[in-house]
Amino acid sequence: MKIHRAYRYELDPNKEQRILLAKHAGAARFAYNWGLARWKEIYENEGRTTSAYELHRELNR
Repeated sequence: MKIHRAYRYELDPNKEQRILLAKHAGAARFAYNWGLARWKEIYENEGRTTSAYELHRELNR
């Protein structure tokens, strides 16, 4: 019989850490939305799909 364990943690950031977490989430949201829009644009205009690797390279130029 297998036993599964789970651990639960709670973050309790201070004010400065909350600000940094919010900035990180905002940057991640921007990158995801940009990549999705770019993928759709390439697919509609060129009829091909693009890889995450290509999108990363383009975003980080």
